[in-house]
This record gives sequence, structure tokens and C-alpha cells, in this order.
Amino acid sequence: MEELPIYSGQAIFYAFLGILTLVVAWFAGRISAQRPLSAFNQAVDRWRQGDLQTRVKVFNPHTPIGHLSVAFNDMATKLSLREAERESVLRVLREGEERLQIAQDVAGLGIWDWNHLTGEISWSAQMFQLAGLDHETANANLSQVWRELIHPDDKAWMEQEVRRFSRTLDPLAAEYRIVREDGSTRWLLMRGQSLPDETGKPVRTVIVNLDITSSKDSEVRERFLLSLSDKIRDLERPDEILMTVAEALGKHLGVDRVGYGDVDDTTMVLSTLVDWHADDLPDVPGRHPLRAFGPVLCADLKSGRTSVFDDALSDSRAEGHYAAYAALDCIASIFVPLVKEGQIRAALYIHSGTPRRWTQAEIDLSRDTAERTWAAVERAKSDARQRLLINELNHRVKNTLATVQSIAAQSFKADEPRMAREAFEARLFALSKTHDVLTRENWERVNLRDIAEEAMAPYRREQVERFIIEGPALHVPPRIALPLAMVLHELSTNAVKYGAFSVDSGRVTIHWDLVEGWDEKGLVLHWQEEGGPPVKIPTRKGFGSRLIERSLSRELSGKVVLDYRPSGLLCTISLPLPVAHESVRRAVSFG
Repeated sequence: MEELPIYSGQAIFYAFLGILTLVVAWFAGRISAQRPLSAFNQAVDRWRQGDLQTRVKVFNPHTPIGHLSVAFNDMATKLSLREAERESVLRVLREGEERLQIAQDVAGLGIWDWNHLTGEISWSAQMFQLAGLDHETANANLSQVWRELIHPDDKAWMEQEVRRFSRTLDPLAAEYRIVREDGSTRWLLMRGQSLPDETGKPVRTVIVNLDITSSKDSEVRERFLLSLSDKIRDLERPDEILMTVAEALGKHLGVDRVGYGDVDDTTMVLSTLVDWHADDLPDVPGRHPLRAFGPVLCADLKSGRTSVFDDALSDSRAEGHYAAYAALDCIASIFVPLVKEGQIRAALYIHSGTPRRWTQAEIDLSRDTAERTWAAVERAKSDARQRLLINELNHRVKNTLATVQSIAAQSFKADEPRMAREAFEARLFALSKTHDVLTRENWERVNLRDIAEEAMAPYRREQVERFIIEGPALHVPPRIALPLAMVLHELSTNAVKYGAFSVDSGRVTIHWDLVEGWDEKGLVLHWQEEGGPPVKIPTRKGFGSRLIERSLSRELSGKVVLDYRPSGLLCTISLPLPVAHESVRRAVSFG
């Protein structure tokens, strides 16, 4: 039997020391690896909780844990950058959606998305608002909802137009009306475009609806106001203007009663001026205390505010005064006041016997109509006062001329020739006739043809053409009309004594034209006599010649040329005009 080797104590010690060293080294390695592993696990936990900026502390990059930590940090950095980019894109998308929503809200746009393959229709939130519906409680069948909203007068043709979307790629544009649950009518502009598949067949349609109610209301209001202006333009009496407006407004709004009345600011009593109403309603003339309708109405009117009631019998502003509204069948009403110098002077009232939701467009139309009507009434009153003053002036002028004629008749001596007195009276008569023409035109601009016709009227004979009057349409002011009339009278008187009117074969042509000089426009009038006795140049100037030359040259800065041709007198009168009256037919210099 072989004996085991016997080790010395020194060998045993070294062996134990080696084992101990290995054990110590194992424990030390485990402790040194535990710290980076713990830091790595904590970083992963923070990542899971959403902390994308966490990183692992690298103790020794040359160890396996160190390599893993470096890789984790690189990955975390890249993921953080990608997450930042994603957040940036999402922020841009959110901002774009917000801007799109704001644009839809501001523009009143409602959007459809219609899938023709599935038949599914989706609406934007704004489309539900346009329709006056709650998207959470609305019927899921939006196609049926839309059909029920369409105004009865637009339903058939609009349904036909929309069905075209599934058959064509042509764009569609249409205007139509919808009636919302609250009874209000809205105008919508629909624009749609279909999108094709690879075969060109429509598979999807996007429709945009724009609320154009405001513009439509404006068009209707402007058309009504223009038509109303045409109706009252030539009316002269205020009561005719008021009744015409009341009837037109009442029929346009479809109400029961429209009227105007003066209002006493102190007593707040309305005195009816006109009262238009439906055929089956009674007249309500006379005086009506507005305080019976409540203090709120009176306060609104005195401050110049338009007062509107949709249903007075359920309106707290009319509480305690319901009987007054019921008695006059003005359950729904609009009152538009006229306030001047801090006091109410008049009011327009619009009544409906049943509750009615007045639109802003109807309220605005009532205000516009009231303002234009009052302006027209004031104009009519002013014109009436002006006509009264002009007629009074004309009457006094005629009385003055008659007085002058009487004084002249008494002043002429008995032994003086009768012809002198007759000539003087004829001139006064000519002046009076011209005043008549000016009075007809309210002493504004008078037609030159009327002046010539009045001057030549005494020489008109039946079936005999004694004179011709021709020239472009021209209106001249009174300061030109009176001297011209006197000149034409003197010329015609001279023609009776010595010229064309002294024989049956003679005739006179009066012709005028507008001319243009270097720095102004003016009038050239020709008096041409023909067929009379041979003309001789007078040896001296009579009163008529001096009147013609002086009145035109001194008063009007004009020029007169008397050409005593043997065949007949030719008188050429040139006058500058204050403004251009008509287009110039040909350029002729005068000076």
C-alpha cells in the first residue's frame, strides 16, 4: 500500500492563503459589479416612468456593464431626439388643426366627408353648428338629417344636385336654404368636389358649406330700399310718402300692421299719422299713450334705441302691461324712434299678432327704412315750403309789375304817342311771362326752348310756319333766362315793325348751340330773319338795340353782333355759361 505524501506546514499555509485570496477576490468582484447594475436598473425604471432625459453613469467603460451603459446612453439620446421631433410635428399638427377650426368658425364653414363605397357621411363640428344641431344627440343618419333641414322650395333640386356627386367628378356649387329647429332660415353656399379611384370612378366627396345668410339679407335689404326709393321719389305729400312706405314694408315683412306717428317727448303720447294693416284688422287712428306699454319701452324710445319684442306676453320687460300689447295685437313688435336734439319726435311701429322671432336683418331693415322715410318726409316738407315761398314771390313780383304798369300808364302824358305806352307795357308783359316759366321750374334752371316758345307765342298762326326753334337741350339759370327773354322780345317786336313778321311771307329761325373756347364753354344763339322786306342799316340806335347790347354785355359778359343783311337781320349772341350743361356737338370759337 502506497503511502500518501506528507505536506509540510508551510505548503499548507500557502495553499490556504491562495484559497482565501480567491474567496476574497470573488466577493470583491461581486460587490464591484453590483453598483453599476443597480444604477442601470434605476435608469431603466425612470425611462419606463417617462423620464427620457435619464442616463446611466459609466463607472468603467471597459467592463461588460460599462459597454452596456454606453450603449444605453446612446440609445436614450437618439430616442430623445426622435421623441422631440415627434412632439414638434404633433404640435405643428395641433396648431394647424386649431387654425383650421378657427378659420371654419370665422368663415362659417361646415365640412362633409362622404364615402360613396360605404355610404358613410361625417360632418365637422361647424356643420352641426350651421344646422343648429348637437352632434352628440343628432340622428346618426346625417344624409336624412340634411334632407329634413332643406327648405321645402329647395328640396327637390338640391337632392338631385347632390346625387350627381356619386356619378361625376365635376365640381358643384349651389345656393340653398335650410330651416333650423328654432324656425330660422339660413342661406348656405355649397361647394363640392369628388375624388376618384384608380379607374376614375368617384369614391369620395368633400363638401364645404358656407353660411351666406348675411350677404343674402344685405342683397334683399338693398333691393327693397332701392325699390322703395323709386316709389317715393316723386311723391310730394308727406302722408303719401308715409303710407307708401308703411304698405311696402308691411308686405315685405309679412306683418299685420305698420304705421308712423308723432310722439310728444313730455307725455309720451303717439299721434298716428298713417296706419297700414292687413285687410281683416281694424283701423287704430288717434292718440296712444306709450306709457301703457311699460317703462322699458318708453326708456328705449326716449334714448333713441330700437325696441324689439318677440313675444310681449312672455317678456319680463312688458310685465304688468300685457293687456296693452294684447289689445293692439302687437304680440311681436319693433319700435324705431326718431330722436332729434335729445327729444323723441316720431316713431315707426311694426306689429305682428302672433309671436315671431325677429332676425337681425329685419331689425336693420326697419331702422334703414325709418331713416330714409324721415329724410324723404323732411325733403317733401322742405319742398312744400319752398314752393310756397316761390309762389308768394311770384305773386308779389307780378303785383309789383302791375303796379309799375299802372304808374307808367298814369305817368305817360296824354299827348305822347300811344305806341310808346304799348311798347312799355309789352316789355313788362314779356318780363312777367318769363317769371311764369321760372316759377314752374321753382326758380332753378329753366329750359331755353321754353323761353323761346314763350317769346314767340304771340306770333304763332294756324297752318302758317312763322318761326323755327331748334337747338340742343339746355337749361340756364334765372340770371341768364331773364335777359335772354327780354332780348327775344325786343327782336320779335322789331320783326313785327320792320322785319320778317311785318309781312305774311316772312319767318324767323332761332338756333343755338353749345360751343367751346380756349378757357370756357358757352352758348351761341342766332336770330335769323328771312322773307321780309329789304333791310336797311338804321341811322340811329333805338331803345331796343341799346337794351339788347347793354343787358347782355353788362349783366352777362356776353357779346351781341347785329348784321343788317338785305335778306334779313342776323343777330348773333355769345354768352359764357357758368358750368358745362351738355356735351359739345362741335367746337366753335367765340370771343
